Amino acid sequence: MLRIALLFGGTSTEREVSLKSGSEIYAALKRIGHTVIPIDYTGANFDEVDKARADFVFIALHGGEGEDGTVQRWLEERKLPYSGSGPCASRLAMDKELSKAEFLAHRVPTPPCEVAERHDARYRLRRMARRIGLPLVVKPTCQGSSLGVTIVRELEKGDAALDAALVLGPRVMIERCIEGRELTVGVVGSRALPVCEVLPQESFFDFESKYSHTATTRYVLNPELPGPTAKMAQHYAKRAHSALRCHGYSRTDMLLDNEGDLWVLEVNTLPGMTDHSLLPKMAAAEGIGFDELVQELIDVSMEKRRQRESDRITRVLAA
Repeated sequence: MLRIALLFGGTSTEREVSLKSGSEIYAALKRIGHTVIPIDYTGANFDEVDKARADFVFIALHGGEGEDGTVQRWLEERKLPYSGSGPCASRLAMDKELSKAEFLAHRVPTPPCEVAERHDARYRLRRMARRIGLPLVVKPTCQGSSLGVTIVRELEKGDAALDAALVLGPRVMIERCIEGRELTVGVVGSRALPVCEVLPQESFFDFESKYSHTATTRYVLNPELPGPTAKMAQHYAKRAHSALRCHGYSRTDMLLDNEGDLWVLEVNTLPGMTDHSLLPKMAAAEGIGFDELVQELIDVSMEKRRQRESDRITRVLAA
């Protein structure tokens, strides 16, 4: 058994979600038999991780410094093994503009978009509307949990959508709106989990649908999909995971349009781990319980470190 420092909470807009994930993970780690040191991350209490003298750091943070590579970079400097992807992948996945560039470079289908700042956002929105028409999706480039996301179906409502996104960051993405079915696929280690279809009561899977009105949102594991669509969704999830250099685990959100084409929206490097989160639901469809999943996330996250240590020993012996 390991001595594990559990980082949760944080200072981002997703703090409440992180508190829930942290609580569920803490209980699972205790049931497994690990020694757990819970740490409510404030952005200035890294010394608590040092004092914990942990064998492993489980990151249950969402958004902000917990998911943009800041915490991962700090842990790398201290050579502490931790859950999930490294600093580079975390940064790429957190920034939707950077993610898009990597998706396009690695032949991962993703909706066309433009990125703007406050001074040219309204011009770019209207230019996109002329080029490809409405509806368009307006979103902050560096937020998770669908915070600040608006579907613009009438141009006169575009300014309010831009304002809502720009409150959460200095850059905004204006993206072609894909009308269709919302799918998500988790990747753990080298395998893709079963496809999950999200059926929110609202027009799309926004923050309220995810965390406030969960009783009205339906999740269908292994949904009926045409032809090879399920296998293609799993393929694109693994390709997106690889394109962003992710490690350990992730969850990729995508849309299936009315013509049968898949479009990848984003990769979550630290997906939610609450009692109604999607990654545990997908694992459960494979017969993997929550505790078993938590242990597997530790194991797959440790693989790279074990390989590095093996390579180091090999070099020493060969010298």
